[in-house]
Amino acid sequence: MFPISTQYLHSPCEIKTISNELITTGLISDILHGAIQICNDFDNLPIIHCNTPVKMNIYNNTAGFKVLVGKVFLSTAELMQITDIQNLVDFEQRSFFRLKVTKKVKARLLPDKTTGETGSKEFDAIITDLSLSGLFMNTTQKLEINQHFTVTLCLFGNRIPFNCKVERIKGDSYMNGYGCSFLDNTTHQSDLLCRYLFELQREQIRIARGLL
Repeated sequence: MFPISTQYLHSPCEIKTISNELITTGLISDILHGAIQICNDFDNLPIIHCNTPVKMNIYNNTAGFKVLVGKVFLSTAELMQITDIQNLVDFEQRSFFRLKVTKKVKARLLPDKTTGETGSKEFDAIITDLSLSGLFMNTTQKLEINQHFTVTLCLFGNRIPFNCKVERIKGDSYMNGYGCSFLDNTTHQSDLLCRYLFELQREQIRIARGLL
């Protein structure tokens, strides 16, 4: 059975080397018999040698994350066709579309029924790591594992609130770092965040190519 269904048509994806170096991003434009076709409407695709092994990180808000490996069969500036598709096991989902950023945000604690906290306190934070499934931020606000809060991201002129849960803490004498997961993102939230991460990745790729 082919390891990916037509549900993933038009899904955003990353193309990486087997050692996880980003090559490009794009959309799945076609799922053929034994092959996946990638396109990018915003930028030219890099030319990759035939038979180069690659990893595909694919996201679909309905069908979920999918990680595959394969070999480049055809590569042009307009499309890339990948064959010999296989599933990649033991994938850590939070690494998908994970980017280093420096983004100042406002956050607000959510009400906690177990402690009786009203959750009205607003605080400043700096996001240093962002992905489709969560973020890492630094703040002087003291938080606890499993504590819930809302962080507001400005995405394409829209102020979008994301509900988050603290998963891990990395502290120092002044500012704590918190690894957090997103809670129940809507399709609209996920689409805007994915588009934002795509733009950041395109910029990073251009910088790496010396185009910026």
